[in-house]
Amino acid sequence: MKYFSLDYRSPPSGMGQIVDTEQPEKIGDKWNMVLVDYGDNPHEDPVYVQTKYFHTDQEWVGPVIQEIIQYHRDQGVTHVYECELKYEFDGADENGYFPIDRWAEIMMKICGHTNKTES
Repeated sequence: MKYFSLDYRSPPSGMGQIVDTEQPEKIGDKWNMVLVDYGDNPHEDPVYVQTKYFHTDQEWVGPVIQEIIQYHRDQGVTHVYECELKYEFDGADENGYFPIDRWAEIMMKICGHTNKTES
């Protein structure tokens, strides 16, 4: 399974990581994950094999959430691990994984976007 795991730690840890359970967890001394982050200070995190950065001068994800959702879909992400939202919204399994389309719907609503995202 390929999933996006939200990370609620403070910056600069990023928004979260794309994890592919079919791949090794590490390559050498780097985590074999894509770190996803946003903001106005793009940077590569040297502990991950890749960093995908979405530029915005805002301190919240709203202005770039559509781009982030599309990037996840383009990368083949099928689920999002969201341990906080599972208590506020339906659609997650018992372990906190939302299907990508349900998570996208929730995030679009939270971020104030009225258009449904494309699948």
